Order: sequence, then C-alpha cells, then structure tokens
Amino acid sequence: MKNIIDRYIYAVTKRLPEDMRNSVTEELKANIMDMLPENAKDEEIEKVLYELGHPRTLANNYRGKERYLISPLYFDDYINVLKIVGIIVLIVTLVFGTIDASLNYEATTILGAIAEITAKIIATVISGLFTAFAWVTIIFALIDYHTKTTEKTDWKLVDLPDLPKENSAKISRTGTIIEMILGVTFSVIFISILLNYLNVIAIYDNGVIVTHIFNTDVAQSFIPFFIVSLIVLVVVSLAKLYYKSWNVHLAIMYTAYQILSVVILILFVNHSMLIQPQVFEVISNYLEHTTTEVITGFNKGMIAFSVVITILVTIDLISIWYKTLKKKPVK
Repeated sequence: MKNIIDRYIYAVTKRLPEDMRNSVTEELKANIMDMLPENAKDEEIEKVLYELGHPRTLANNYRGKERYLISPLYFDDYINVLKIVGIIVLIVTLVFGTIDASLNYEATTILGAIAEITAKIIATVISGLFTAFAWVTIIFALIDYHTKTTEKTDWKLVDLPDLPKENSAKISRTGTIIEMILGVTFSVIFISILLNYLNVIAIYDNGVIVTHIFNTDVAQSFIPFFIVSLIVLVVVSLAKLYYKSWNVHLAIMYTAYQILSVVILILFVNHSMLIQPQVFEVISNYLEHTTTEVITGFNKGMIAFSVVITILVTIDLISIWYKTLKKKPVK
C-alpha cells in the first residue's frame, strides 16, 4: 500500500513549482506517517489520505496563492493551455491573415494596399486571440464549476496518477509544443489553400491562366481526412504534454497518428486524378517529351516520395518504441 502513498504525494507535488517539490514531498510524507499507526492496514492508509483531501486542493494550499480569474485549483493549467493555444492561434492567424489580405485587397495605390493589408492582418490576429481566450476561459470555467460540485466526494485513490518510471524516456515539453505549433500551422495553411486558393494555383502565360494544376473536386475531397489528422495531432501532442514520458499507451496513440497521416498523404499525392491532364501536356511541350513520358516520370517521382516518407516514419516509430520498451540495465 506504500505505492498509493507515493502516488498521492506525486499527485500533489506535480502541481507545484519545482523548487517546492522536494520539501513538500518530505513534509507531506512525514505528516502522513505521523497520522498512521505502526503497521497500518490498507483501510487506515486510505482513511488518512481521504482526510487529507483531494491532491489538487492540497497542492493549492501548499502553493498559497490567491487567483480569481479561474479557481486556484485550475489556474496553472489554465495559463499553460492559454499560452499554447495563444501561440498556435497567433501563428495561424498571422500566416492565414497575410495570405488572405494579400489576395483580397481593394486599394489602388501601393501605400493604400500596404495600409489595408496591415489593418486586415492585425484585425484577424486580434480577433483570433480574443476568440481563443474566450473559449479557453469558458471551458476552464465549466470544468471548474463541475469540479466544485463533484470533487469533494467523487475522487478516489484509484484515480491517482502512476509514478513516473525512472527508466522511461522523457519527452521534451518545449519540443512537443514546437512540433504541435508547426504541425497545426502547416495543416491549417494547407487546408485553407485547398479550400480557398486552388483557383490561383495554375500555369500562367503572360498573366493568363493556361490550366489549373489541381483537380478541385479530388483535392477538396481529402479535406475531411486532413482535418481528422489535424485533430489527432493535437490530441497526441496534448497527451505527450500530459504524460511527459513515453509509455505503451502513448506510443500506440503516436503510432496510430503517424500511420493515419502517412496513409492519407500517400493516397493524396498518388491519386490518379489529382493533377489536371492538361498540366502534363503543357509540361511535355516545354520539355520536348511525350505526355506519356511526363506522366510516367511524375508517377515514379510520387512513388519515390511515398517510399522515402514511409521509411522515415518507420525509423521514427522504431525509435519511439525502442525508447518506450527499453529497460535500464540492473546495476
């Protein structure tokens, strides 16, 4: 039953600043031991831990900070999520706002166009940040309200988090956040292009469109799958931030995401109708090759691309599973 005491202490201290954790661990362990009789039974240990209260509440008491925007029980989590969401929204709105404003301005002078584009970008960014702030705040307020009505009676020792294993591979918090930001940014931009800008992706001759490059119907039919992939990316990234080290459940989630993403990408780039047939005809005229030769070369290129991507993802998954399953040698 000692494990449940360690898990309880860990559930408290993981919510505290790092410089407090060691002292609180020692103090809390001493307090628990003082409250227990010698050779305490499991029932007596459970009674003492329940008397101490929910780990989140106890952590807040140790922290001793009063905050009122969101309950102190969730304020630190709220700030962390707000930072991550804010960075993602800032990058996405900045990039997408720039593209949209640059293609849809009405001013007829250079200075007017610059002023109009700048104003649109700023408005898009501010609107996006306020929307993100509002939704994150509302969600945490609802969670906090629900917790206040249920947490005092509904928490159980079995819900305590497992202790992190000493031999588990740590996950970089900064690296995970950067990966999520880049992944979300690229995905949103790519989906936005498929939705709004395929009509300008074309082969031009003296400013006149000769032929559009992509088959709009085919390209846009993949949008729901790219959105699903984006959602899974966010879920896996948040799971990595939560677990902080590789375990079997997280490795399975990561593997599923990578396989899903690769399959969608390979199906997309190798779709026989993705590229307009006229594109190959135009290219064949420039290269002085037959259209069939150009199509064959393109298909071989996409197959090579698919093989390279598959190999890279396979290497990545092997590395992740090795980190997850490897054990430290017994000294």
